Amino acid sequence: MKIVILIVSFILESVMSNFFPVNSFFASLFSLTALIVIYPLFDGDNFKYFRYAFLLGFAYDLIYTDTIIFQAFLFLIIAYLVTILRKMLSDNLLNLVIVTLICIASYRTINYFALVITGNLDFNLLTWIASIYNSVILNVIYCLAIGWIVNRIMRKKRRYRF
Repeated sequence: MKIVILIVSFILESVMSNFFPVNSFFASLFSLTALIVIYPLFDGDNFKYFRYAFLLGFAYDLIYTDTIIFQAFLFLIIAYLVTILRKMLSDNLLNLVIVTLICIASYRTINYFALVITGNLDFNLLTWIASIYNSVILNVIYCLAIGWIVNRIMRKKRRYRF
């Protein structure tokens, strides 16, 4: 189930990039959002969750960004952030959206400042805020949709907690 969600999200991200340009109002991070949503499916096995995060980030590196290992470690950092936030917050859809918002903002911030430090971008506060804002809208909708679907499927198995 976890792998299917990640693969579908990974492929859907590529499909959505055909409809919306990279710097458009709807910037998708479906792979990262799916990684956030499936955390409770690991039943506390954080090592396995981190392994999935690293492999997903590595695939993201190879297919989408052409950076070597950077996205893999960035996905690993976000996965660690998810484990911390999900332990502090109860499991419901509202908190899932809050965790998604925090993780997307963190991902975009780290990514943006890495590009600024390496000299690929000039620092512009509005560009940084716009990159976060553009990512949030579509990904929160996707988070709610996939969270609801996973909740319905896993409620039958009584494994998912919200």
